[in-house]
Amino acid sequence: MKGLRLLFVSFLLAGASQLKAQEKIVWEIASGDTVHQRILFRQINNVLTAAPDTKIEVVFHSLAIFAVLKDTGYFKEQILQAHKRGVVIAVCNNSLKSRNISKDRVIPEAVIVPVSILEIAGKQREGWSYIKAE
Repeated sequence: MKGLRLLFVSFLLAGASQLKAQEKIVWEIASGDTVHQRILFRQINNVLTAAPDTKIEVVFHSLAIFAVLKDTGYFKEQILQAHKRGVVIAVCNNSLKSRNISKDRVIPEAVIVPVSILEIAGKQREGWSYIKAE
């Protein structure tokens, strides 16, 4: 009977530790559509409200890079608020180069990664959950 109780307690403790595991999410956004971008920022806010310790990185590539440029971004305030809450804003250098956009035009809160897909794959290898923004 004592062994059975010990086994039960160990299962409870194992389950509790699983619940406290920190979530890590890497979001990919390629769309330049402001509707998709608005949804992305709402989802990020919802996640951080429900689970403030969640680690989040958003990888902007393709047409979405215009959202993180100093002179063209429509959601600068949402990006700044997300950044203040610990969200990493990553921008694909290949997307910048293919459009002849200087790195100097990228907002200072963003980090530039060489290749968006490799950044996302690396995060997945590290155990991050992958979400594609639509």
